Amino acid sequence: MKKFSFTLLYALLQVHSSESAGDAEQPCACMAEETGFTIDCQDTQGMLDSLNELKTRGCASDCSSPECVKHYYVVQSHHDYCPEDDIPEVVEDGFHDYDQSCTHCEIKRLFTEGAPSCPVPNCEDTSGNEAYVSLLDNNCLTDCTTEICRDHYFMLRAAHDSCEHDVLSTAAEKGLHDMEAPCAAQICNQAIGDDNQLVCDDHSDHAHGHGAFEWSGMFSVNDSSHTWSMQKVDGDYADPSMRVVFFPADPLTEETLISFEMAAETLIEDDDKCVVVVDGGSMSAVAAEGSCFELTVGAGDDTTFTVDTSGISGLAVFAQHFPTEFERDKHYFMDSSGANIEPIEADKMGSTSGEADKMGS
Repeated sequence: MKKFSFTLLYALLQVHSSESAGDAEQPCACMAEETGFTIDCQDTQGMLDSLNELKTRGCASDCSSPECVKHYYVVQSHHDYCPEDDIPEVVEDGFHDYDQSCTHCEIKRLFTEGAPSCPVPNCEDTSGNEAYVSLLDNNCLTDCTTEICRDHYFMLRAAHDSCEHDVLSTAAEKGLHDMEAPCAAQICNQAIGDDNQLVCDDHSDHAHGHGAFEWSGMFSVNDSSHTWSMQKVDGDYADPSMRVVFFPADPLTEETLISFEMAAETLIEDDDKCVVVVDGGSMSAVAAEGSCFELTVGAGDDTTFTVDTSGISGLAVFAQHFPTEFERDKHYFMDSSGANIEPIEADKMGSTSGEADKMGS
């Protein structure tokens, strides 16, 4: 059941929008895995199809739907990663119509063996735009073989590939693509040579920009006992253990979720405060100040834990990993009858901003 829920994605992106100041972009490889596509520089038809979906769905004005989110990731990840010759010109230019409205993922240009490193851009000034003006002033559209053209092209390329997409003006963004043909021989590397950007490392620090938890969610509970499930996927557990922190929650709002973040981070990192629970074990009644449990998987294909939810109507959960990483054919949270309990609000990275729409269970 490692199938991504578009409903969950919608809630995640509502509270972790691209307008959140200081929030780190997530690796495109992980977003590709979560939303169900492959980064393949030869798949030009896939790029064109996704661009068409963005246009058809009006994603330039509202990119909050799961479909807009996915198709923007498809277009943006290929645009930022693949060699220019592999990207259709309409994608190169049309991509920028969605810069301001859609959430970006992180990926650098494909590594080229033997090429020099790109300069480190200053993403706080206009040096990238100035580099584009200098390219025009020095007639680099006609002849990009000179040293001055090379240096300005590298700076423009570095700003484009490393800075937020609104750092460059639209003219500089599109102008870069005009320069790519005459400056085709001028190549520099942003990525590390042995860094496989097309593989999502679920357990690296990529999702811990705001603490020790990757995921958080809110649940309405009306049963005295619930079950937390962890399963092997493709023959293995995603991790031998996962820490979770529970809080009784009322009301079930974004503000409530945010209010628990600092305490959750403190608890989840405290070895003395996190109780180890083994397969088949129980998590005791959730304390008002929060309770941390380290869920340890068993030897079998399925591991379950009982959660004592007596006396509470809402539950806020903070987890070290995405619970869906441990889903094969069973939902990760269920009531005592085995009915799935879906999150009302969810947040991918801990720190949130903006209004979140509630989603039904």
